Amino acid sequence: MENEIIRRAHDKCFKGFFKRKNVVADYIRYYIPYEIRRHVDLNSLHISMTGFISREMKEYFSDVMATLDIIGSANSLRLYFLYEHKSYPDWFARVQMLNYEIQKWIELKTSDQLSSHLPVIIPVLIYNGKDKWKFSTHFEDYFELPSEHFLDFVPKFRHIHHDIGRMDDAAFKTSIVMEIFHLLLKYIHYDELESKVDEIYSLIAKLPDGDEARDYLEISIRYILSIGKVSQKRLVHSVKYFAGGEKMYGVAAQEIISEAIAKEKPYWEQQGEIKKSQQYIIENLTERFDVVGQSLSEKIKSIQSLDILNMLFKKTLRVNSVEEFDQLVNKVLN
Repeated sequence: MENEIIRRAHDKCFKGFFKRKNVVADYIRYYIPYEIRRHVDLNSLHISMTGFISREMKEYFSDVMATLDIIGSANSLRLYFLYEHKSYPDWFARVQMLNYEIQKWIELKTSDQLSSHLPVIIPVLIYNGKDKWKFSTHFEDYFELPSEHFLDFVPKFRHIHHDIGRMDDAAFKTSIVMEIFHLLLKYIHYDELESKVDEIYSLIAKLPDGDEARDYLEISIRYILSIGKVSQKRLVHSVKYFAGGEKMYGVAAQEIISEAIAKEKPYWEQQGEIKKSQQYIIENLTERFDVVGQSLSEKIKSIQSLDILNMLFKKTLRVNSVEEFDQLVNKVLN
């Protein structure tokens, strides 16, 4: 199972996309079965990111809840889509989703928003894990029953399973944002991401809304920096064609390092962050000044304080030469 840092990076990327109405609308438009989507009014779409936390299951909360009006309903009926994201196989996911549905119905009941029927909630599990998802989509498959007579006492529902890693890239070409989202989440685990970065960024550049393009650029930079298998030099080279791209890269890398510093970790994890910080500094200097000598590289690798490395990383964005940076490192080491 992934550690907390990696799970959080996946979660931030997913929510960075699915907090937006146009993204959820595109998902419903292109990936929800026609027999369902033909009944909903996409213009009525409302997104909730608050989730539900039950007293019994405090650690579980839903990712995204979308609410839509049902077309032609005389009683203002609404349909809910529950979007749950997983970046690793989770046998318990169906229980979590059922719990979210129950919490939503309870919330509607306590706020006097229920009529004589419960609204339908369609759970959608979006999975981008590297390992194969081997679990059923049917809730009743959790149970081993002595006979079929027990089925009356078992909850029955299934979820839509959207397995990004097992989809062909051609299936991503629905809208520009959907293609960006799917390519990022599919290739984040693999070396092929190196060759997909320019494709992803060329798609971002096609977005007509400049603010939206910058938002997706920032989301992708943070995601790739956190867990993607792309060299820092390649990433900087790709983003510098966007106005403010290099600065955005620097800020994202700095904040990732700062987040690592703020968390207490086991020794081996601290060492991993120290090595990553050293690598960021060396690669950023190399990108700016082409050559970083062996002597300076060894000095940087000798520094074992994340606070100092974080400070030095900021300086890589401001110094005018390798020699100037070398002097700063000498002051730190003396």
